[in-house]
Amino acid sequence: MKNLLLLVLAVIIVVILWHTIWFLAGIAVFIIVVYFVYLLLKGAL
Repeated sequence: MKNLLLLVLAVIIVVILWHTIWFLAGIAVFIIVVYFVYLLLKGAL
């Protein structure tokens, strides 16, 4: 019973970390794209 509980806890922790990593990666990509577009616009104007 204890092993099952630990397994469930491990799955929950991994899912939370997985979502957090994807969320942070998404923010990083968004910032990079915004900066890239900003440089393009600055160069064009």
